[in-house]
Amino acid sequence: MDEILERVRERVEEIRDRTFTPRAGGRSLRKALSGPGVSVIAEVKPTSPSQGRLRDVDAEDVAERARAYERGGAAGISVLTEPEFFDGRPEYVEVVREAVDVPVLRKDFIIDPVQVEESAHYGADAVLIIAAAVGREAPELIDLAHEHGMEVLLEIDRWEHLELLSECDPDVVGVNNRDLRTLEVDLNRTLELGPEVKDLTNAPLVAESGVSGPEDVVLLGEVADAVLVGTYLMRAPDPSEAVRKLVEAGRSTE
Repeated sequence: MDEILERVRERVEEIRDRTFTPRAGGRSLRKALSGPGVSVIAEVKPTSPSQGRLRDVDAEDVAERARAYERGGAAGISVLTEPEFFDGRPEYVEVVREAVDVPVLRKDFIIDPVQVEESAHYGADAVLIIAAAVGREAPELIDLAHEHGMEVLLEIDRWEHLELLSECDPDVVGVNNRDLRTLEVDLNRTLELGPEVKDLTNAPLVAESGVSGPEDVVLLGEVADAVLVGTYLMRAPDPSEAVRKLVEAGRSTE
């Protein structure tokens, strides 16, 4: 992740002096994930650093895929916008927002206030803040996102991140099943950290990474309120049907 963050810092300086005009968000990801069973956040992710190129996309493809996810029953759409390692674009947030009615999450390595302003400019309803990337700066970025009318999904991936939950007020908490230091995936990360998260906050809990089918949704449903799924859906020949099967599995946990 160090290499990614180095490039992110360079891009932050490139947009530092730009003027961003915030757009009203208003679609609540927290509310969308608060229903019974396990909800699905479906992700648009052209490339995975660990899996390689998943699918060639342009703006039209991104919009159609987001609509397919929504037809399948996705509670929200995650848009990966990091350009160098994931082949995303910040503009895709706006593309997806105009294509669907469900909440749109901007997923990127947000480490600076200017990126929060940029997210609001493109109409994100929520932004991802990664504890491993920002540490004690998380509360400041979360407060700024709230000031701009956006919700925050705070991502943790290890025990020491739990104490952040007493210092800030995220709308949603995610447990990344991928260890960002080793890139290894273990679904037990959610199963182990999840109950501790539930003891510390009423925010919906999202299991991120590693979902490869409906059976994983059922397993993670022991503690999670939602799953965030990217690679599995990007490889699916029928993304709408793939989401539908995950949603059905989530409903079976009610």
